[in-house]
Amino acid sequence: MNNFKNREINFAKEAQKCSFVLNMNLDRNPYNKIISPFTALIIFATILACSLSNESPSEFNYIHVAHTRIFDTVNQVIDPRMEKIDYGQFDMVLLGGDLCEESSKDFSTLEYLDSIFDLKSPATLWALGNHDNANLELVEKATYRPRFYTTHYNGITFIVLYTQEKEDWICTITGRQLELIKNVADTIQNSSHLVVMTHKLIWIKDHPDMKEHQGVKYYDWSCNYAITQNGWQTEIAPMLHKVEAKGIEVIALAGDIGNNVSEFEVHADDGIDYLASGTNPEKKGIKFLHFKHDPATSDLKWRFIPVEQFTSGDQSLNWPEEPE
Repeated sequence: MNNFKNREINFAKEAQKCSFVLNMNLDRNPYNKIISPFTALIIFATILACSLSNESPSEFNYIHVAHTRIFDTVNQVIDPRMEKIDYGQFDMVLLGGDLCEESSKDFSTLEYLDSIFDLKSPATLWALGNHDNANLELVEKATYRPRFYTTHYNGITFIVLYTQEKEDWICTITGRQLELIKNVADTIQNSSHLVVMTHKLIWIKDHPDMKEHQGVKYYDWSCNYAITQNGWQTEIAPMLHKVEAKGIEVIALAGDIGNNVSEFEVHADDGIDYLASGTNPEKKGIKFLHFKHDPATSDLKWRFIPVEQFTSGDQSLNWPEEPE
């Protein structure tokens, strides 16, 4: 299983190392009460070195994966290629839904997913899909979160929505979810970005900048043809435009792709970036979405990374330099 506690383990090791060196210096003081100036200098240098070694990184890495299920109703596991990814090296894990064929039918499946994605971590966000919602109470028990919510991390505000609030194939965002979006849009201030996470690509339907993606076979199965007037264009987008007017960049991030394509990216004229990533167990060339974030400069960039290429190497999070 993936070591999703790398951050905690690395920090603990540094803390133990610092504590060991400090105790060693104190133990060497024969008087155990009076610390000489030389010993005090060693202790000060040790504390300074430890504090520097535990400085927060200037760049953070986030991963978005979705549609990791295999087409098997008996074996509730994710695509073995996706299981090879070391999710613990990422600072955030963003899940776009449909993790297993029936993710929440049995709690044992959720425990399995927790061993891979660390579902209870505040840095793991899950936009539930139509293959995740057999038992929403079990999901809430496994994640310590409701089915939709908002959270904040490193200067980025996230809204995690639930597109199956009525029926699996009638995708809507209404009632309390609209209220949540409105409250965030009205009050958001100290954020560089707002990321709106959904499972279904509900924003494709009727979007003027996505006509080439509307009604084609690649996206029909992605709830495009079955979405009723879900309110994205008439209710949600206007609220997001108000957020953009504050100088906050908006990203709509979804996960119900993979059967035909593994990546989706449109920068719309309204200023919103529409992204999606997903996988398919029977196809080669699947990809995940990798974000790099520098909170100091508010720079957030992303790339779609081939899974098999990534897992066959050293899983480095460094990107090759782009040609000038």
